[in-house]
Amino acid sequence: MSNDIHVVAIVEGKPGSSEAIKALLKSCVEATRKEEGCLQYQAHQDQQRPDHFIFVEHWSSEEALQQHSQTPHLRALVDGLSTLTVRPLEVSVLKNLY
Repeated sequence: MSNDIHVVAIVEGKPGSSEAIKALLKSCVEATRKEEGCLQYQAHQDQQRPDHFIFVEHWSSEEALQQHSQTPHLRALVDGLSTLTVRPLEVSVLKNLY
């Protein structure tokens, strides 16, 4: 089994926050996709709940994910989201079962 890592992160914005959140996401997504070890990094907006966003991430290793967590662009995103969301960013690091 490979050592690659899959992550799902959920951003639940306050009502009416979708445009501000999308503006924050754009720079983080662009910078993250250039990181070494980033195999996939996608931000999705829920069609039924426009203030709800889901990240789907695929990293080459735990080390790559750890490095990502220390980047200025991710820290800027998390800081920027703090006033736009109803709860902190929810992150799930997934383990492949089969």
